[in-house]
Amino acid sequence: MKTFILSKLKAAKQSIQSTFSSERIQMVDISKLKFDKDFKELFAQEPDKVERIAVDMMERGYDKSQPIIVTKDFAILDGNSRYLACQKAGITTIPIILKDFADKDEALRYELHLQLDRRNLSDAVIFSMFQKLEEKKAKAKAQGKDTEEFTDKKLGEQLQRSERQVQKLRELARKAGPQTIEKIISGQTSINRAYSEVKQSEEENKPKRPKTVDVVEFRRGVAFAVKEFEKGKSPNEILSMIQEA
Repeated sequence: MKTFILSKLKAAKQSIQSTFSSERIQMVDISKLKFDKDFKELFAQEPDKVERIAVDMMERGYDKSQPIIVTKDFAILDGNSRYLACQKAGITTIPIILKDFADKDEALRYELHLQLDRRNLSDAVIFSMFQKLEEKKAKAKAQGKDTEEFTDKKLGEQLQRSERQVQKLRELARKAGPQTIEKIISGQTSINRAYSEVKQSEEENKPKRPKTVDVVEFRRGVAFAVKEFEKGKSPNEILSMIQEA
């Protein structure tokens, strides 16, 4: 029994040590880190922000309380702006936290939740995030995987938006032209404004319904024209009389 308990304690200790060792702050050479397109494009880096961080780093050094989070292959998961600022500031040794994930989807979900907790997200970022999640949904569907996590309700929870807003994003992504999409992503227009413009354009381009003819009035007009014609009036005179009536 004692041996059993000791083995369990040893296993628990190893598990704790493994977790700690994989997520403690480590100092590494910046050359080890790399960008991953999927992680980097989820949130755009703002040049002004990178410049401000770089200036602060040159004056005070790297704030070790803000390590860069990377995956097991040293792809930057969180901290792209800090990484770019380090390059500008000439900092070559940086603090990181190494995190292990089952797959890239799990890593993307982690990054998404991390950023949502941290940011007051703009419409541009929300729309970009929605597009990325829709791409993941299409990929999962094509591979025959479960897409339960991509329902409007689940997407709304991830984006901190209502189901109706998610539906609006989907309709906008499907119907808006490339120029409108670019304006949203660049921050030149809001989601609501773009959506209103799309709906207005749809309304304007709807085929016009032909005006219905009042059969009774039509018959009266014909009868009037026949009588006037019998009285010797010309077609032009009859037409003028109808227009003046």
